[in-house]
This record gives sequence, structure tokens and C-alpha cells, in this order.
Amino acid sequence: MKNYMRYFKTIPAVMAIALALPAMAVTEKEMEEARAITAKAYLRYANDGSGYLDDVQAKSMSELTGKLKEKEKENLKAFNKVKVPSDYASWDKARLVEFWGVTFFTSPELSEKGKAARSRVKKQINSMNISAPAPEAPAPSPAAESETLPAATAAADTAPLPTAETVVAEEQDILADQKAIMEDADESAATPREESHTWVYVLVLAILIAVVIWLVVFAAKLMRKQPDGTPESMAADNEELREKARKAIARKNEELEAMRVRMEEAERNEAELSRKAEALKAENRQLLEQAEALRLENSRLKGEALAAQTAHTTRPAAQPQAPQPQPHRETAPVLKVLYLGRVNSRGIFVRADRRVSPGNTVYRLDTNDGLVGTFRVVDVPEVVDTALANPEQYLRGGCNAEDFTEAAGAENIITENAGTAIFENGYWKVLRKSDIRFE
Repeated sequence: MKNYMRYFKTIPAVMAIALALPAMAVTEKEMEEARAITAKAYLRYANDGSGYLDDVQAKSMSELTGKLKEKEKENLKAFNKVKVPSDYASWDKARLVEFWGVTFFTSPELSEKGKAARSRVKKQINSMNISAPAPEAPAPSPAAESETLPAATAAADTAPLPTAETVVAEEQDILADQKAIMEDADESAATPREESHTWVYVLVLAILIAVVIWLVVFAAKLMRKQPDGTPESMAADNEELREKARKAIARKNEELEAMRVRMEEAERNEAELSRKAEALKAENRQLLEQAEALRLENSRLKGEALAAQTAHTTRPAAQPQAPQPQPHRETAPVLKVLYLGRVNSRGIFVRADRRVSPGNTVYRLDTNDGLVGTFRVVDVPEVVDTALANPEQYLRGGCNAEDFTEAAGAENIITENAGTAIFENGYWKVLRKSDIRFE
């Protein structure tokens, strides 16, 4: 009991010592710095185009406002509407972090995008240094005053001022009283009580502490395995994904464009081939018609030649001295004129007409028997112009010239030596080319 009484006597002294210890409190300057940190983070998240704020350093709202652009100044109006408590001088760091990192962002005036900055605000304000104010002199407790006041009043006129040795002795008495209190507590704890269930509570508490520690370790491992989930990293990942998607779409568009160009080119080639095929079919039909006409003409000429030869051999031998006059066709071969087209790669004239056909006729062929004849370039302006326009196509197959490139500036085609042609298998074919020159 004596120990307990000594314990109660030491309570006022212990409370005075506790009040005399320095406490961490928030100053006006630190409150302003925390507000500037919060404003910068809020503005950074509220506008995607405010990346310049990452390089801005400001410890006060006035310093921060001077570095803002128009968009951030507009967003700052909603920030300034939120009311800030005035009792921050009694706050510690935990209270400061709680207000700016949690309570402040519950205001409906703030934008939802800007509220995503709360985690950054907590981290930055938690790293601030909060200064400690000068300790104030502890005030004596009422209980201590009531106990000591009579003695102090009675001895006020006679007691001397306390010396250093007296103060040390009093402190040693206080420590002795505290030691006695601790010993009594140990004795009471060592005495078992049958009806006490303290050990059960201790066991349950130990189990709960172990579960909490396990959960903390598990959460830490899980966070290390997961990617960084901060808004900055998520925004960077989204931007990277968008960039990859844009590049993939651009590559696909290029491939589609190249495929479209190839398809258009294939369609043009197909149309060109179809056109050429139709032209070749038409030319082939024309050549067959010309071949049939030449065959009929050749048959007729052969019949006429055979008839003339028969008539010549059946004349009476007794009348040589007085020959009878014969028709002109029997006494002199009939000169036949054909107008031929260009010569193809096999040396065959591709066309034969009775008269000049502008655009098709190139040569004139003279034959007496329909089997062999001579040919030269037709001296008609239309034919000459056509041949000079493309001498490789119209002249090279049936003519010899020193230089076909001279035809570019020429106006006339002079045949110096006529060529020779023969009729075989229904076609007129070049035996010897004609010699020409340009002038």
C-alpha cells in the first residue's frame, strides 16, 4: 500500500515531465509548402498537357502561381475554393498528411482527374521535415498544488531557496518511487490467479499479430510482382500501347496500299492483254481472208497461164510462115499489180489489196505470172507519211537502208533497187529486200 501511495504522489511530477518534452507541430511556412505541393500535384493530374510542372519547384502558392500557364490558372480556381482549417498549429505530421492527402480531395469542387494526385501528395508531404517549437514551462497540476500549498505557505518565510543537491535528491526520490511501483507490478504479475484468463488473451493477441505480419509480408511480395500502378506509369504504358497500335495500323495501311496498287496494275495488264488478243484475232481473220483471196487469184492465174500454154502448143506446125494474130494476153504476159502491207518477222507480207489502202499499204508488187514479182515502196504521200512515222515497223522487214534513224527528218522514200517476192503456200514472201534511201 505504501508503494501505491508513493506512485500516486509521483503522478504530477511525471505529467509535468511529459508536458515539458518537445512536440512536433506544423508552422505557417510548412502549411504553405504543403499547400503548394498539393496544388502542383492536383494541376498536374487535372490537365494532360501540364507536363512542364514536373520541372517547377515552388514552396509557396505565390511562387507556384507565377509559373503557371493559363489552363492551370483556370484549374487553380477550383483548388482555391476548398476551405483550409486554421488550427493547423496543433497538428503533427500525420495529421498534415491526412488532411492534404485524403480529406482535402473529398471536396466536390475538385475535378475527378485531379483527385488522382492524392497518392503523390501523401508521399511528398510525408517526406517533409516538420520543425519542433520551443518548449513551454510546465504548469503545476491542481493536485500537486493542493497537497503542497499549505506546506509551502507555512514555510514561505523561513525555507531557503532549493539548491542543486536538493533538486537531485528529489529526482532520486521520484526514480526510487517509480522503481518501487515497477517492483510491485512485477510481483502482482508473478502471482497466479486461478480465475484469470490473461494467458488466453495473450495467446490470441500473439496469433493476431502473427497473422498481420504474414499479411504484410504477402502484400509486399505481391506488390513487388505486380507492375507499377501509379497514374504516371499507367499513362506511360497507355501511351506506349497507343504508339504501337498506330505503327501497326500504319504498316497495315501501307501493305493494303501496295496490294491495291498491284491489283490495279494487274487489272491494267489484263485489260492490255485482252486488247492485244482481240487485235491479234482481228488481224488473223484479216490475214485468212487475204490468203483466201490470194489463193483464188493464184488459181485463176494458173488456169489462165495453163490455158495460154495449151493454146500455144496446139497451134498447127504447117503455118509458121503466116502466123495468125493473137490476142495481146497470149502474145505478152499480163502485168498484175498488188498492193501489199508490211512484212512480219517470218518475211511474209501481212496484207494484199487491189488498190492502195491508207494506213495498211506499204509496197507495190508487180508480177507477170502470179508466182514471182518485184516490189517497191508505194510513192503515195499517205503511205510515205505512215512509213516514215514508224520505219522499224513498216520498212525494216522488206527494205535495206543505211540508217533507219534518218527517217525522222525525211520527207520522201526513194527505192533504188526493187525487192523480189515469191508466192508460196498462199502467201507472198520476201526473197530479197529492196534498197531504199531517205531524203
